[in-house]
Amino acid sequence: MSLSDGASVSDAARELLRLHPSIAGDAARLMIAVNEEYQEHDYPLSDNDEVAFIPPVSGG
Repeated sequence: MSLSDGASVSDAARELLRLHPSIAGDAARLMIAVNEEYQEHDYPLSDNDEVAFIPPVSGG
């Protein structure tokens, strides 16, 4: 995904939901890992970061 310079994790989450509206939900509820480490939504992204979007889950 291409984002503007200075984009944060929350910008990437919003873009994901914009590109894939069938993924119902609120971007704020996603857990996000950048380069295999969980990050806060205000974490700044860099070129070539690997971003994983983890949806909320429940169960046992």
